[in-house]
Amino acid sequence: MERYYSNNFKFNRGGPINNLRARGKTKFSIGYIVMILIVIFLAFRAFNVINSYSERGALPYVQLLNFSMPVVETTVYDESVHYESKLTLKKVIAETLGLTKISTSSIIGNEISLFKNIGNPEVTSKSSIPFLSRYEVSENSIAKVTEEDLAQLNAVSEAFDPNLKAILEPLNIKVLIYHTHSHEGYAEIGSDARWNTDNEDINVIGVGDVLAKELEEGYGITVIHDKTIHDNNYTVCYDRSQETLQNYLNEYGDFDLIIDLHRDSVEDKNLVTANINGQDLARIMFVTSVNSSRLEANTALASSLAGITNNLFPGLMRNKDIFHYEIGGINGFNMSLSDNIVVWEVGANVNTSVEAKLSAKYMARVIAEYFKE
Repeated sequence: MERYYSNNFKFNRGGPINNLRARGKTKFSIGYIVMILIVIFLAFRAFNVINSYSERGALPYVQLLNFSMPVVETTVYDESVHYESKLTLKKVIAETLGLTKISTSSIIGNEISLFKNIGNPEVTSKSSIPFLSRYEVSENSIAKVTEEDLAQLNAVSEAFDPNLKAILEPLNIKVLIYHTHSHEGYAEIGSDARWNTDNEDINVIGVGDVLAKELEEGYGITVIHDKTIHDNNYTVCYDRSQETLQNYLNEYGDFDLIIDLHRDSVEDKNLVTANINGQDLARIMFVTSVNSSRLEANTALASSLAGITNNLFPGLMRNKDIFHYEIGGINGFNMSLSDNIVVWEVGANVNTSVEAKLSAKYMARVIAEYFKE
């Protein structure tokens, strides 16, 4: 029923109430839209965080699935696939929400603009705060190859024993060196590239070159250094290196020593650096896998090499000189293919390539002593 008033305005019955309901619906709909936009934004950020890491097996997705469907975790989850994954669901959430960069300086900076750029070298180094001392970048914090480094690499190592070549050369010893994670690099590369590079001078392949040269020229040991790139597709890198290793075994038979040469990933450089004979060296660690069918032989080999290293060069091995991977590595780290295979971590991402290469010269001596025995 319509009502007319003398001022010619027309109203519907219950008009004001209907108008309020309409406004309520509008606000309710806008709230939903805002929530959806927030979810989309956070999902996009999480996706970018995950994609910024080079990780095997998408561990955050797996952890999310395990959390939502526990039956998956108990029936099909294989923890060994994610042995080297550093990115977890917890870390993704923290980075997505921006919680990883919270610090005392950032909190103070948000409250007091004068201190906003404290901790930012690019800004504070310009002395924008007159009564604070100028920020200077320490030369020790910049990884670079100096003339002194080159001189050390080219010099005869303190570890070298020239008497061993005459003993070992007639034995026709064969050594194979390869790299499952061919792109693993050192401190010169930096975190922006996740310490991965195809520049062989500053990655594990370069360390393998130094080791091979020292074994061949210094100790008369025949070396094949395979430089096949196995980790372009990180999820199948152990499958690819298994094919490479199997091809060599098919062609040459077993080797006297097979080395899968890696570098570790840590934050504290002190854990992976030793000073021996006045040189900073990348410390060494061996890895075994419980699901290798040749575990006993693999462990005996690693223990023998570690023992020689500790006797000759105390401190060169890490505190845990052999890491026994109890849940089993990916493909058993291919260690089931030979009694004579060792997975070998030469330093970590925080070491320079020079430190790793100098260590390779020391380990060449260790290998020579192993064969002499």
